[in-house]
Amino acid sequence: MSDASVLSAAHAAAPPLRWAMPRPILAIVAALIAAATAALAVPDAATAANAQSDAELVLLLRFMAGVKAVLALAALGAVVWRLGYAASPFLSAVYLLAPALMVAAPVLIWQIAPTALGAGLFHGGLALLLLALFADRGQTSELVRRTLLARHTV
Repeated sequence: MSDASVLSAAHAAAPPLRWAMPRPILAIVAALIAAATAALAVPDAATAANAQSDAELVLLLRFMAGVKAVLALAALGAVVWRLGYAASPFLSAVYLLAPALMVAAPVLIWQIAPTALGAGLFHGGLALLLLALFADRGQTSELVRRTLLARHTV
């Protein structure tokens, strides 16, 4: 028996990946961990001094952080709903990562920490979410249709 046949037989016998915790809870925990990690970021001295001298810029950035936070929480809610149904392990991982990145971004921007990093995290998470939704478009649209039909008939 060759190593390849033993390896493929062992791989076929392995149980499928199971999450230790429900996936919607994992999405919330991942978002909280990302936000807590972003809260630990400290702005450098130059950024802090610039923020102190330009109050209008700080007001604008904090408003933008608030808008991004609302969008990130909406994305997190949609992902929590989506992960309540069956999804492949790869899509589940992408669905977990996308809102976590999006939630961390407003925390960074609010602190006037590295705002470019915050913007990159938010838009990267948004791109990941859109790609996951595109890859999952058939099943997601069917789930939305069934959910709306169930609510309409009740």
